[in-house]
Amino acid sequence: MLEKIAEYLNTTPQTVVIALIVIVVLFVIIWIKISMDEKKGVNSQEKADVRKIISNLVPDGEQYVAAYAHSKEVYGSARMRREVYHYYAIGFRQDRTDHLWVVPIGVEGGKIVYTEPMCLNAQTVAFIGGRPVELVVHFPGSKDTCILSVDGSNTKLGKECQVNIQQPEEAKAYAEFAPAFQERVNGEIGVDRKGRKLKK
Repeated sequence: MLEKIAEYLNTTPQTVVIALIVIVVLFVIIWIKISMDEKKGVNSQEKADVRKIISNLVPDGEQYVAAYAHSKEVYGSARMRREVYHYYAIGFRQDRTDHLWVVPIGVEGGKIVYTEPMCLNAQTVAFIGGRPVELVVHFPGSKDTCILSVDGSNTKLGKECQVNIQQPEEAKAYAEFAPAFQERVNGEIGVDRKGRKLKK
């Protein structure tokens, strides 16, 4: 078997064995890193920072579920691709599906930094598209969107994810909240999730 693979790759069986060993070692190292980051993320400083941001910046913020949300946008063609990542602290309440608080955040020098909070509701958005697992918020008179995904497990993976945050309960709560929020806000605006006017 090894001889056939080596012959196909125009190399020696020893080189194939070494390559396989390197791949296995790299896989084990990555798996160990992810496992360690998951353990760190259960009660991480980043998770506490997200909670603090929502508690401090949102009116009655302690009563809101605080979660870390993110999105990735891809621009360009197959030859020239550009990926842009966005990160947010979000606050929501299961009993208040008429709005959602969003605070854009970033990581500088290992610490979470933030900007002004936005309240997303029927008065501030044009419509809410996408799917409950990835809401796409459209704004009036603008092509800008805010994409919101909430994962239960977030581990440091370079630019794509810069935090260790484990939030299974928050992700489950968001999965229940998101479709109700989307339906309620779009209903108040009078549109469907593609922004089309609802028929009366």
